[in-house]
Amino acid sequence: MTDRYAQVAVLNGSPQRGSFTYAVPIGMELRRGMSVVVPWRTQWAIGIVLEVSTDSAVDDPREVARVLDPLPLLSQGQLELADWIASRYVAPISACVSLFLPPGTPSRPRRTGDGFRSIAPTRLRLPKRLILDINDQQLREVTAHWPMSKVSRPANLLLRLIERPLESVEAAQVVGGQRALDRWLASTSMASREADVISLAIDPGQARAAADSLRRTSAERRQLTLLRLLAAGGMEEAAARRSSGARKQDVDALETQGYLRRLVASEPTERSDPAAPPPLSAAQTEAVAAIVSGLNAVGGETFLLHGVTGSGKTEVYLEATRRALDSGGGVIVLVPEISLAPQTVARFAARFPGQVAVRHSRLSRRESREQWRQVYAGEKRILIGARSALFGPVRDLALVIIDEEHEWTYKQQDPQPRYHATAVATEMSRSWSVTTVLGSATPDLASMAEARSRSGHLLMLRDRVQSGAQAPIVIPQPIVDVVDMRDELAAGVRSVFSRLLDQAISQALEREEQILLFLNRRGMSALVCRACGEAVECGRCSIAMTLHRPGPYLQCHECGERQAIPRFCPACSDDRLGAMSFGTAQLEAEVRRRWGDVPITRWDRDTTVASGSHEALLRDFAGGRSRVLIGTQMIAKGLDLPRVTVAGVVNADLSLRESDFRAAERTFQLISQVAGRAGRGALGGRVIVQTYAPDHYAIAAAAAHDYDAFYGPEMRLRSELDYPPYGQLARLTVSRSARAEADAEAERVLRELLELRSRTVGQVADVIGPAPAYPARRRSQWRRQLLLKGDDPGSLLSQLELGRGWSIDVDPVG
Repeated sequence: MTDRYAQVAVLNGSPQRGSFTYAVPIGMELRRGMSVVVPWRTQWAIGIVLEVSTDSAVDDPREVARVLDPLPLLSQGQLELADWIASRYVAPISACVSLFLPPGTPSRPRRTGDGFRSIAPTRLRLPKRLILDINDQQLREVTAHWPMSKVSRPANLLLRLIERPLESVEAAQVVGGQRALDRWLASTSMASREADVISLAIDPGQARAAADSLRRTSAERRQLTLLRLLAAGGMEEAAARRSSGARKQDVDALETQGYLRRLVASEPTERSDPAAPPPLSAAQTEAVAAIVSGLNAVGGETFLLHGVTGSGKTEVYLEATRRALDSGGGVIVLVPEISLAPQTVARFAARFPGQVAVRHSRLSRRESREQWRQVYAGEKRILIGARSALFGPVRDLALVIIDEEHEWTYKQQDPQPRYHATAVATEMSRSWSVTTVLGSATPDLASMAEARSRSGHLLMLRDRVQSGAQAPIVIPQPIVDVVDMRDELAAGVRSVFSRLLDQAISQALEREEQILLFLNRRGMSALVCRACGEAVECGRCSIAMTLHRPGPYLQCHECGERQAIPRFCPACSDDRLGAMSFGTAQLEAEVRRRWGDVPITRWDRDTTVASGSHEALLRDFAGGRSRVLIGTQMIAKGLDLPRVTVAGVVNADLSLRESDFRAAERTFQLISQVAGRAGRGALGGRVIVQTYAPDHYAIAAAAAHDYDAFYGPEMRLRSELDYPPYGQLARLTVSRSARAEADAEAERVLRELLELRSRTVGQVADVIGPAPAYPARRRSQWRRQLLLKGDDPGSLLSQLELGRGWSIDVDPVG
């Protein structure tokens, strides 16, 4: 009889937040962090051991079936961080543990080539006569379920059970049973099957020329379709063949002819010798010294590097990375968008050849696993990627860098856990003694407030610089012009382009320079007065109400307040109220209508679906093959485009009038970041911001390049309303197929929350709603939300049992 028990996080996607108890068989060596196979209902499942103890809260638990690896897959620190994430974000521990596992780690049995599946012994039919000789030495107790072959296939493994009614069998004499488990484990091992990646070995122009000769036979037509598909970027071979209808012999033929190549992993271009670092400015040198002091300290430190756009923050990152590597440590670098990864990887790979690995969602499974393996083995000591790279297995991690730390993309939305990478990195700094550097030209208000509260943790780069032979050269910030679109309307201008922006674009095209046109569109539409520029706001929340159709009507997406469309503007009584709605495709059409066949690159989520599309678009524009870049938030983040002399924010009010308390902060950040794309070269730059609210403090501060002019009034407003960083938010969202069901379920949970709040002190000050979620309907499901505001809403939510269709988002973004 065993006297040891294990708490296991079962990787089966269960919404249950806790772990499961299993008995440890006598003789089995088990430690925290090990990967194991356990019975789960009628199947096998993989789990991670969280604890081993002599106590069990469960009577007669089932046994752990097998240890997958004698070495722990997760370290003590990783397990503790996973537990912190589960507690902070009210998420299942299994989902939090999964963050640290290798890409593609299986969670449950899969069908394999020989037909193995997991079924309960009670579901076998004795008339099928599973016959093998019985050997008493091979007696094993069947405690729950055993993987068995499909009995209809005679070549598969055969078992013989004791010949008596199956319901009375407590022990079965099994021949080959261990082999069955071994074969199943092999089919779900960490070295799972992977696919090749194929990409063009020639440029798209050569591919088009080659395609002219591939139009005769059916095989050539398949090859033509494949070439056209790969023109957008590399893909997994299996996916490319499915999409194009090509066969393996078609891929082989194109590879033989030199039209495409097979890739094993996505490796950054590496040099045999590292690029020489440029000289640093005095401010850069001071920032590096502070970070190095954190690397040498006993505990972890978190620094905020606040540098204007173009101030050389990346050079600080590179020098801090060199110091971390020299001390024997590893480094993780996070970027907010996949589109920024190639540019960042190129700079780090040039400085640290052979040391850079990459991790993000656009890599194929083979690429992801190979990159993970190289980092785990210590072959690569720098890992660069989007937010998931934070959980990579970097050896002796010493430094975490989060570039553009203010970006909302660092917040995981779905699936669980809905963590924020900046908060997790800060916890890593505290618990792992890791130095964390948060960098931004427009820091998140919470990050700035924290840095200002701790002496020596706010590092400033106030000047825009270019690298020089002896020292960096200070260059001016671009000129920012704010255009009042109310005046344009009064002057009879009906174009999406103001007279000033129209003139600036025309002049830049005449000089053969490049233009960036930014449109911040996230889908919500506010009702704005064309006379005074004010949006219709919720009287309870001080944020813009959202226009809903059909109806039409206005509704607040914070508290649920609903009202009819007013005939006149509440601020100035004018009757010119209209919705704001415009997309990148429409903007592209307007540019073509005004400037003819000027080469245009449109960069948004619709044009960056294919693998490699980010790199292709950036190459086209940076290489001068395109003159105008049109895009959404992706083009405002960290791109270095020295040929851009004009940047236009087409409608700043699209972000300013969002139904979100962070709308002003986002608007300030976006205008500041877009302004940072212009004037990075010797030609200088100009930024034109079009708005109906030119006097709003967020727009005025961004135009003046003055962070403090925004920080002061925004923090005062947050303090009055107890919004972050003065309070914490949590959002509960329910989905139901019928609107009435969603309303009723939201009301039921509201009553439970109010009852729980009455029994606790200080955790939650306010429960707001129910209100329609955004969007109010998704995939035929009606959605309602509740908003909790207080010091620690997560603690209250951890006591709440929610049914199906509910999601919890602590520290929601958007």
